[in-house]
Amino acid sequence: MDISFTNDAEDLTRHNESDDLFVGMKAVRVWGTLGWHDIRQRYRRSVLGPFWFTLSTIIMVVVLGALYSTLLNQEISNYLPFLAVGLVVWAYLASVANEGCMAFIGSAYLIKQIRLPLTVHVCRIAWRNFVILLHSLPVVVVLLLIFGHWPGWEFVLVPFALAILLLHGVWLGVTLGVLCARFRDIPPIVTNLIQVVFFFTPVMWSPEILKNRGWVAEYNPLYHLIETVRAPLTGRPTHWESWAWSIGLLIVGFAFAQLLMKRFRNRVPYWL
Repeated sequence: MDISFTNDAEDLTRHNESDDLFVGMKAVRVWGTLGWHDIRQRYRRSVLGPFWFTLSTIIMVVVLGALYSTLLNQEISNYLPFLAVGLVVWAYLASVANEGCMAFIGSAYLIKQIRLPLTVHVCRIAWRNFVILLHSLPVVVVLLLIFGHWPGWEFVLVPFALAILLLHGVWLGVTLGVLCARFRDIPPIVTNLIQVVFFFTPVMWSPEILKNRGWVAEYNPLYHLIETVRAPLTGRPTHWESWAWSIGLLIVGFAFAQLLMKRFRNRVPYWL
């Protein structure tokens, strides 16, 4: 790692515990470098490297798309892009939640030796999975072009939706990281809960098929997080309710994460 990275890490050792969340998020060079290092280590000596994410996404979308478009009686030209975005965004949320549970536990050796903001370890996870998401999204663009769908003006909303999605990964990781450091039974609960919630979230199915039971999707915040990315990418109507849910949940989530950090930040090393 270069000298500038080392200097940034040394500067972070003199932070105020009450500002851990925001100081850690601002340390872009530190958690960005660590996240890239994780990806490079995972695919060291690999020919395709991180593009294995893209290949696995293509295979999953084609196989599941061919199957479920028939079962759900959906037009495959519209269903494949819909499914692709849903799976990519869900994979990010599920990975951040599962890895966030172990964010502090897995970095215990660093936390006990170096006085860095705890949020750096969470941002490292969120950034690593966000890069994986960015490697998979081109699959959606290719599918849209193959089936003759050209993105409209809504496409300009995609960067904002992705930025919000990245921030959701931070507060979720901080919250689960603190709680799981204290209560070690939470990680398996989260893992099983994610598997159950997947089937209640419009990832592989459209809310329109529920008809008068559409409230199952409307009151599911995960659906709105996915829809803020999926709607502008696939040219579907972008509803303000999804953005309201996404931004509102982001504010509430960060407020709760900040509360946990203020109260329990100094206890986390002892719980490890």
